[in-house]
Amino acid sequence: MRLGVSLLCVVLLVGCRGEDGSAGRDPVYPVSGKVTYKGQPVAGADITFMCEESSRSAFGRTDEQGRYRLSTFGANDGAVAGKHAVAVMKVAATVTSQEKVPDTFSPDYEPPTLLTDSTPPPPAKGEIPAKYSSTATSGLIVVVNPDSPNTIDLDLTD
Repeated sequence: MRLGVSLLCVVLLVGCRGEDGSAGRDPVYPVSGKVTYKGQPVAGADITFMCEESSRSAFGRTDEQGRYRLSTFGANDGAVAGKHAVAVMKVAATVTSQEKVPDTFSPDYEPPTLLTDSTPPPPAKGEIPAKYSSTATSGLIVVVNPDSPNTIDLDLTD
């Protein structure tokens, strides 16, 4: 009896999943594009698409040429269809390649001190205007369509 109930539960659970194991997820569609700022590609920027209809978000990161592909449920699977507010964030690296990494085994090594409430960390410097870092302020609105290639280039300005 227990075996029969267990098998029935497994069959029901498997039957509720889509062919790709999506378990009733919203369908997603491939989205790719290029991010530029002042005509130059933006490398290492984080992209967020937030769908207004479903509150489902998709994420991506630009490569050295500023190209990106979005992911929602899995790597590079895309975004849900609909109207999306977009955010793009690129923060300058805090360590340059010319800075020497400290030798923690050296007798001269001094560990960094902890910051206290009275000494806040320095603000991160963005490489693109701060308005793009939020879907509420970026002014970037795009539409992902189920019936198109969804190549969405984002040209950022001051």
